[in-house]
Amino acid sequence: MARETKGNPMNPRKKVATRAAMSSKNKEQSGEQCQPKAPCSKFQQLPQALVLEILSSVSIKTLLNCRCVCKDWLSIISDPQFTKLHSSRSPVGILIKTYPPIRKSRKLDFTHIEDCAGSDLLLEKIRFNPQNSLPIGAMPEFRLINSCNGLLCLSGPNRDYPCFVCNPILGEHISIPPTNLSRNKCFFVGLGFSNGTNEYKLLQMTNGTEAEIYTIGTGVWRSVGNAPGDIDQLPFNPFLHGALHWVSYSSTVPDFIHSFHFEREQFRPLPVPSLLGNRFSDCYILEVVGGCLCLSVFDDDYSKFDMWVMKEYGVQESWTKVLVFGNLYECPEERICHVYEPIMFLRNGEILLLFNNCAVVCYNQETKSFREIRITWTRSPFEAIAYSPSFVSLYNVSKGEEVKRVRRGKKLGKKSGKLLLEGSYDECAGFGMPPRKSTKLNSGYGCPAFEEGLP
Repeated sequence: MARETKGNPMNPRKKVATRAAMSSKNKEQSGEQCQPKAPCSKFQQLPQALVLEILSSVSIKTLLNCRCVCKDWLSIISDPQFTKLHSSRSPVGILIKTYPPIRKSRKLDFTHIEDCAGSDLLLEKIRFNPQNSLPIGAMPEFRLINSCNGLLCLSGPNRDYPCFVCNPILGEHISIPPTNLSRNKCFFVGLGFSNGTNEYKLLQMTNGTEAEIYTIGTGVWRSVGNAPGDIDQLPFNPFLHGALHWVSYSSTVPDFIHSFHFEREQFRPLPVPSLLGNRFSDCYILEVVGGCLCLSVFDDDYSKFDMWVMKEYGVQESWTKVLVFGNLYECPEERICHVYEPIMFLRNGEILLLFNNCAVVCYNQETKSFREIRITWTRSPFEAIAYSPSFVSLYNVSKGEEVKRVRRGKKLGKKSGKLLLEGSYDECAGFGMPPRKSTKLNSGYGCPAFEEGLP
């Protein structure tokens, strides 16, 4: 006789399941409907303005998780109105890219830095890689060109590879067609935004001073005349007030800072600090720091550099020398010197700088001392640049251009135990790197290696 497999009738889990089934059955018999859980229902009862205010104030990592709570939250965070509000408040963090041939050169690490009490800093990290965010596919490596409104402009290691505009937060990207200019002459390309026409454009210039512009959605490059001066490299963070900015490395040009305005599609020079006079150095570093143009001027022998800030855009008299770093030589006999590149200002007035492409350091203007910030643990040289992520969707700005999305899904890595992102994850696209605990870093210790470079 077959034995019945009813299980243990005293099993408490079975009793709970039985009660739930009976309760559901009684509700059906009484005509009541079983209401599904609505995790967002109470939140939806709040005024829309308050909802936008709350969500626009939380961190990027929290917003990435909120996108996956329910379709209503995803719709709110994807709305252009929210995107615009969030972009105006998006905190500036640091984007790290290691130099090749290290395998990690195919990844980007973003770190949001928040001031805490004393000298503590709260670090929150997100990783972007080809499996979840970056459109680099089988490219052995990629170049990080520049950023505009949270969108990144990327290219391959040489001119045989395409150029991309992408939003790593959302995993969306657009492939830019090749220019009409000779690829042998191609010098640099940069991404910008025209506020008046609500269009994203790319400027490409050659060492023959030819310049063309590509408006996303048109599919064609157009000539915009000749570019002024000789250009060595476009800064990563050069976009300000609707224009790209760069330094011309030609000693015959008195105003060596140039700009290109994307709405007017015109080139124009910007005045340099008057105290520089006719002095010309072969090493300038131009960046946008704290919403202002920042110019670092090295002495001819690289023994020191001055840091200037243009506090009122376009006004020569507003250039202010904010810092002087001296004694940069590590070994004066061998003429090996330290190089500092400004990244961003913290709210407490301290300045984060990239030191010799191997460390991020924090400079206290009152105590005139440095301390190292352990943002990355790589032993390889790396780039560290200011970056503000955003939820600007390329679907809203493509104007008919084909937009592709990096497919992703969730998978637990066996060896490391970390959450990897692969496969398909459409609704929560841009989920980013695995959630990690924020690191509260007491970075208030001194660094003897850096103290030698004090002014």
